[in-house]
Parts: sequence; structure tokens; C-alpha cells
Amino acid sequence: MELKKKVREALLKQTERKYDYGCVMIYTEVDPEEWKAIQKTVNEDDVYFGDEDASGFGREMEPHITILYGIHSDVPDEDVEKLIKTITNPKIKLFKVSSFKNETFEVLKFDVKSKALHVLNTLFKTLPHTTSFPVYHPHVTIAYLNKGTVDGYVDKMKGVKPLNAKPTKIIYSKPDGTKKEYKL
Repeated sequence: MELKKKVREALLKQTERKYDYGCVMIYTEVDPEEWKAIQKTVNEDDVYFGDEDASGFGREMEPHITILYGIHSDVPDEDVEKLIKTITNPKIKLFKVSSFKNETFEVLKFDVKSKALHVLNTLFKTLPHTTSFPVYHPHVTIAYLNKGTVDGYVDKMKGVKPLNAKPTKIIYSKPDGTKKEYKL
């Protein structure tokens, strides 16, 4: 498992990736033992890693919440940074395990309660952006799973207690693949 992760990370570093859009994410600190226990619930055989060119799949080891995906490449960094500077420590609670599915994989996730994140999403939507998801549903991904496996995990994790998540940093992931980090 550890070797597989290290090889994957090395391959990803060699490949410069470009994206259609940028996104702003808030990274959180969750009790490491609690996060480890959540991750242990997921069978490695059910984890979706994508093809050799994919990134961002597998287990989520750095819990984060996307504030807005879809920021256009012509948006000046200064415009994004101006909004980032308005962010204080929003209260965040991971309250229920749920899922969503697409044609390729399924996502096991925590739903997030935070009025502040909805306000931030609305604020960042003032920037030129494109989205296929007009309704904002903040969440923290636990893992990407192979098709047909997520429902069993949602049932298995119904009793998981809510987790507190302490915001630690903001990441602006630009369409050119670079990332800028901002401390809270």
C-alpha cells in the first residue's frame, strides 16, 4: 500500500497537469486517529485509483472542502487573493456520511455543516466561473470507490459520530496546475 502510494505520487510529480478551471479549497485538520479509523473502514480492493494518468483519486488523506471549482484561467490571481483575504476561521462540522455517483466511480464523503462556507461560495461566484453544479453541497471526500461499492459503506457508517474540522489553510489550485497556499 505505502509503496503504491509513493510510486503514484512520484509519477504525478513528473507530469505537469493543466486543467480547464481553477478552484479554491479550504483544508481542515481532523483528529488524525479518527480520520485513520474512518479510512480503515474502507477495503483497499474497493478504492478507485483511475487510470495511470489520473490524479486526485484513491483515499483522501488531506481532508478539504472545495469552496468553488470552475474559476476561469483569465481571472487575475489578485482578484482571487482579495477574496481569500476575507476568510476567517469558519466553523465546520462533518456530520453525516453519504455518497454521490458518476459513470466512472463513486465518492464516499462527509456532508459538511457550515453557513460560512455557503457565504464564501456565493462570494467566490462573483468571479468569472463555470459550474455544472448550481447548488453548493460542501463535503469532505473520504475515498473514491469502484462502481457498485459505496452504498454498503454509507450503510456501515450510519453511526459514525460527527467530527469537528479545524480550518488550517486555503489552497488556490490554478488551471495551469500550480497551487498557491494561504494560511488562515
